[in-house]
Amino acid sequence: MGWQAVTPGMEGVLEEMAKLQLGQKLGQIEGVMVKTLVLHADQRGHFTEQLKRGDRDDQGRPFLPEHGFAQMSRSLAFARGGNPPELIKAFHWHSRQWDYWDMVAGDARIVLADLRPDSPTRGRIQVVFSGERSPKVVAIPPLVAHGYQVVSQRDVLLCYYVTEPYRVEDPDEGRIPWDDPRIGFDWKIENI
Repeated sequence: MGWQAVTPGMEGVLEEMAKLQLGQKLGQIEGVMVKTLVLHADQRGHFTEQLKRGDRDDQGRPFLPEHGFAQMSRSLAFARGGNPPELIKAFHWHSRQWDYWDMVAGDARIVLADLRPDSPTRGRIQVVFSGERSPKVVAIPPLVAHGYQVVSQRDVLLCYYVTEPYRVEDPDEGRIPWDDPRIGFDWKIENI
């Protein structure tokens, strides 16, 4: 499968990131939205609305894309415990597509890196904890690299909605290694 190459503009952002300490890169990324889900529970279990027309994110902004979703998918990541790299599924990015992630089982640390050359938050890293203990849907714009790490002892089931259908002949996806030193994210989990 042919992944998209990192563009020269994205490469410039990565080189800028390499010059900064991790603490200088952390913060909110322009365009990334988080919608905390409300669980309606009783003795039988719970119900939540993932996405619906008119939804707002936690900051009150319209949450859904202007055009509808093109595909819904799911991914399962096995929990192995400890700190091996197998727990990490990162980083990938899209040129056109928005992703809407919902960790429906298990718990994960979502890590996002803004690789957009013209973004006011270019080079910034945002971390969101999501899963059954902290249910959220996270909207990820194009050119924001993203990945996640299982942080629970339970497998993580990720359901995600995208604004572009996957096309084998022209995949809208690029990849960067999870441990790229220019991003410089510390994936260690403390106190396990």
